[in-house]
Amino acid sequence: MRHQVEHIQFPKKTWQAVTEHALRELSFRESEESASRIENLRPYHFEEETESKYGRQIWCFESMTCQSPSDRRIECGVLEFSIEYGLLELIDCHWFSSGSQRDQWIGQRLDPPAEVASSCMLTKVWVYLAILGVMFLAIGWTISLLRFLNVAI
Repeated sequence: MRHQVEHIQFPKKTWQAVTEHALRELSFRESEESASRIENLRPYHFEEETESKYGRQIWCFESMTCQSPSDRRIECGVLEFSIEYGLLELIDCHWFSSGSQRDQWIGQRLDPPAEVASSCMLTKVWVYLAILGVMFLAIGWTISLLRFLNVAI
């Protein structure tokens, strides 16, 4: 379930922290001869922190990179934060060449594929079959040992 973030008023400290993280990630990424800036920083997903689990925020932005006056490039970025005891902790930062790649990654991150549950069920079946096989082998071995020792069954 995606929470609507358009109506949430984030505190100024949150905006500052997210902006600082975005600028830091941009500085890691840019080369010396390029001039870059962050544009269109916005919240995408928000889950509040509860007593049983940490909160989560996903922020999107675009970066304009200028290698030369004629060479401008836009890259899309995603910042994923964990809210731990009221503090924002950066979990992950990803860069994409297009907004559609970014949206696809976010969709996979927020809605993991359902295939995982079916593979877990198949794993459970294999474990049960292995346990039953070991039990039958143990029973067969015990019976053959008792017959070898001439013990009446």
